[in-house]
Amino acid sequence: MSITASVLILSTDDKIVSEAKLAFDGLGEDTPRFRLVKQSSHLFEALRTQSISLVLIEFTENPKELTNVVGQIRSASTQTRVAAILRPEGFPESVNESAVLIEAMRCGVCDFLRRPLSTADLSRLMSQTPRSNPTGSSTTSKPLGRVVSFISNKGGVGKSTLSTNAAVAIARRGKQSVLLIDGSIQMGVAAALLDLQPTATLTDLARESDRLDPTMIRQTAAVHSSGLHLLAAPADAVEAMEIDDLLIARIITLARQTYDIVIVDTFPMFDQVVIAALDLSDRVYVVLENVLPTLLGGVKLLNVLERIGYPAERQSVILNRQQRVTGSLSVDDVADRLQRDIDHVLPFDKRVMAAANCGVPVAMATIRFSGFSRALEDLASDVAGHLDSTQSRVALNEQPLVTPDPIAEETPLSSSLGEFER
Repeated sequence: MSITASVLILSTDDKIVSEAKLAFDGLGEDTPRFRLVKQSSHLFEALRTQSISLVLIEFTENPKELTNVVGQIRSASTQTRVAAILRPEGFPESVNESAVLIEAMRCGVCDFLRRPLSTADLSRLMSQTPRSNPTGSSTTSKPLGRVVSFISNKGGVGKSTLSTNAAVAIARRGKQSVLLIDGSIQMGVAAALLDLQPTATLTDLARESDRLDPTMIRQTAAVHSSGLHLLAAPADAVEAMEIDDLLIARIITLARQTYDIVIVDTFPMFDQVVIAALDLSDRVYVVLENVLPTLLGGVKLLNVLERIGYPAERQSVILNRQQRVTGSLSVDDVADRLQRDIDHVLPFDKRVMAAANCGVPVAMATIRFSGFSRALEDLASDVAGHLDSTQSRVALNEQPLVTPDPIAEETPLSSSLGEFER
C-alpha cells in the first residue's frame, strides 16, 4: 500500500529520495510527506486519488517531456503547484536553456530547484503552496493575472506614456491591482512619468534572484498615489546588463500570481528580454504614429511578430498622436498600409506632454472630457480585460492594496496640470 503524500517527486534517480528527505527534515514541524514516482502514469493516478499540493519534476534529456507532463497536471488538478528540478549535468549543448525554462514557466511551472535539494529552496517553495482548509479540501486557486506588453519599432512614439497612463487609469478605478514593469531596461522613463524616485529597481531583483518570490516583488515595487505599483528600470545601461530574459520571465510569472494586471513597457528593440515578455503576454499593443517612416517600420514590426509566431488575434494596433492636418495620413490610410484594423486611435493633445513634464499622468486628471482622455479610458478598459470582479485581489482584500494619498492630490504638480485643463 502506498503512503499518502502531499508532495510527489517525478524522477528516475533513486538518489533524489535521500536528498529530499534531508532537505524536508530541515523544515521541522512543517515537514510534508513526500513520495517518489518514476513514471508519469503513477503520478496521474496519485493525482486522481489524493490531494497533492506540490509536484517536483526533474528534467530529462528531452525537456519537452516535462512541459507535456505539466500540461496534463494542470488539466487534472488546478490546485496542484508544479516546480521543476534541474538536472545536475545540465542540458545538452544543443538545448537553449533559457528557452526551455521560459517555455516551462509558460506551461505553469512556478519555480526551479537545483540539486542537491536544499531546505532553503523547499522552505521558500512550500511557503508559496496553498494550504488546505479545515474541511480537508484545498483552497480555491485564484486566476492568474492578465499580462500585456506595449511595444514599438522606435522610440519617441509615446509607447511609455500610453502604457503608464493606461496602468494609472486602471489602478485609479480601484477594482484591480496593477503592476507596471518598466522593461525598457536601458532607458526606462516610467518612474519619471510618475514622479517617483524608487529605492529599488529590477537590478535589485536580479541580485536577489535566488530569493525571488511574489512577496519580494511587492516589496520591491514603488507605489504611486493612484494605487499603481511600479518595478522600475535599472538606473543605467551598466546595471541593465544584469537583466536577462530568464529573469524577466520569472518576474512576470511570479507577478501575475499576486497582481490582477501586469503591464510591461518594453524597449524598442527585439532582443531576448523583449521576446521573453511577449512570450508570456496575453496581448501585445503595437504603438505607431501616422508618420510614414514610423509606419513603414511598423509594417516590419508586425511581420516580425508573425515570424516569431505571435498570433495576430492577440495583437492590438494603437495609432497615437493622430492629427487631422494637411499632408498627414488618415486612419484609413494607416489601416490600408498595415492591412490591419486600427484598434485604438489617440488624438494629439498638448496636455499629454505637459502632464509628462510635470510627472503627473494625464490619467490622474479630474476633468476627462477631451478626446484623448476618452480614448485613454477605452484603451485602459481593453487592457484590463474582462476579469471577474469578485475574483480580483482588491475585491478579496488581498495584497497589494494601496490607499491613495490624499495629500498627493493637492501637490503643485497636480495644480499645474489643472491649469492646462482649464
